[in-house]
Amino acid sequence: MKFSKIATVLFCLFPITVFSQAATPTAQVVNPIVVKKYSFKNVDFSGDKKISREEAKKAGISDAEFNQIDKDHSGFITWSEAVNSPSKNWTE
Repeated sequence: MKFSKIATVLFCLFPITVFSQAATPTAQVVNPIVVKKYSFKNVDFSGDKKISREEAKKAGISDAEFNQIDKDHSGFITWSEAVNSPSKNWTE
């Protein structure tokens, strides 16, 4: 009789222990935003103190990013434009 009560209690608790150990979903890892850092001197391949669209493309700068940095729409990025760009990711 005592054994049957214990067996009944264990039988009732078994599903609870099984389901409580079920794998819980893990938090999804959000891909971090990669911030590119540019060296003005390294991107200015010609050494003329301004970055042309062609030089920017060679360095991996997209047209959209180039247009965002080239505030006066001269077709070149100057040091002043680079330093004051919204991304602030330029070094000399």
